[in-house]
Amino acid sequence: MRGDSITLRLATAASRLRYDDLPGEVVDQARLLMTDTLLVAAAGQTSTLARNLCATLAPSVGNCHAWFVDDRAPMSPVDAAFINSLHAAMPGYASINDKVHADIVCLPAAWAMAEHLGSSAAELLLAFVAASEIVGRLSHHATQRSAGWSHTSLYGCLGAALAAGLLMKLAPEQLADAMGLALAQGAGTQQGSLEAAISRRLQPAFASRNGVFAAQLAAAGATAASQAVEGRFGLRALYEAGDDKRLFSALWQDWQLLDTSLKPWPVSACSQAAIAATLDLRQRHEVDEQEILEIVAYVSPFMFRYVGAEFSLEGDLEMLAQFNLRYHLATAVLRGPVTFAHLRPEALQDADIARVLRKVHLRVDPRNNHDFAPVTVAITLRDGRVLEALQAHLPGSRQQPLSAAEFAAKAASCGAQAGIDGLALLERLRHFEHATVPVGAGSAREALRQFSRGCPSPTH
Repeated sequence: MRGDSITLRLATAASRLRYDDLPGEVVDQARLLMTDTLLVAAAGQTSTLARNLCATLAPSVGNCHAWFVDDRAPMSPVDAAFINSLHAAMPGYASINDKVHADIVCLPAAWAMAEHLGSSAAELLLAFVAASEIVGRLSHHATQRSAGWSHTSLYGCLGAALAAGLLMKLAPEQLADAMGLALAQGAGTQQGSLEAAISRRLQPAFASRNGVFAAQLAAAGATAASQAVEGRFGLRALYEAGDDKRLFSALWQDWQLLDTSLKPWPVSACSQAAIAATLDLRQRHEVDEQEILEIVAYVSPFMFRYVGAEFSLEGDLEMLAQFNLRYHLATAVLRGPVTFAHLRPEALQDADIARVLRKVHLRVDPRNNHDFAPVTVAITLRDGRVLEALQAHLPGSRQQPLSAAEFAAKAASCGAQAGIDGLALLERLRHFEHATVPVGAGSAREALRQFSRGCPSPTH
């Protein structure tokens, strides 16, 4: 059974991949995704909630550090993966591939293990690429709508185990065990998103932590079910059916990684297209909010399920700000592009926003079976005119990528939130894996540490 298992085939394929096998565009994309994840984590670590959650971790012993946090002692790779993934998930700004946030799970796991072992930057990048590609493919080749499980949790834990295990140089059989052991801990549902609960932000951190721990267990001799993915009680049978033949089709040739989308605004991916359409109407027609009678967004059932709830100032307001499309549309009309400032409680409680929210309505288009786009937004004016915009693609996707200027603006925004120079960090990571460091595990650890330390803010 083991010889034909999905996990062993994936482990073997990943073990054979070399840095020199990576096309230039994949390396460039990996640098971009790593930079995006670090920038988002820099902003996320400023959250009071994140600090309170991380404070519950008991001190651990190791060589790893929390990104952009200089007042915490070095820790184990398991704890570092958890903290860095939590910070990257906290702002709601993370990249997305198909329906999975692969990068905020796989990069913290790879980085923690690379720092722990003193791996080179090139080895880290290779492990990150292999893991994120596999996670994206697992999500992309699901063949039915999820019953409510989180792709990031289920597939992310497999990627985290793969990334950590590759850096540990586990044999393919041990790598397969690591992935199986990670899946044995697999969980996490979409209910937290529906209720705007903090568990939504914790689930990627659980997956990253569990994947690293699974790799350590496999290295120590723990074994896992060989048919963890495709078995009678495996992932595909119990969680979500998938076409695993396509999982291996053109592997390391047709790169799913290149389809990763970078968010232009720090809210749910399900809201991004509607925000873009609204901003387009606002800019083209210079709409005066006082002249607006009604704002209607025509969304897919998937979008409505995630971000279509009525606006109510109850529960966690930060999560509400990130997962409520009605609020996003009102903000875009009244204030323009959604920023970190619009996620604060006082922004949600603003009387002007309350007035605009009464004009916002959502309509579900049952013919739209897509996840994040297309979306149509129609604004009816008091004079009878109807202004309409169709957003065909997810902003930041391969079909509509962020421009260099837009990404620089995101870097500056994340940096300002964290009190660091985001543009300097972007430049620092431009040639990440080619950084020249002295030979030795200790110096390699310090090189990685330097990449995740804050660049001084130009305003300080």
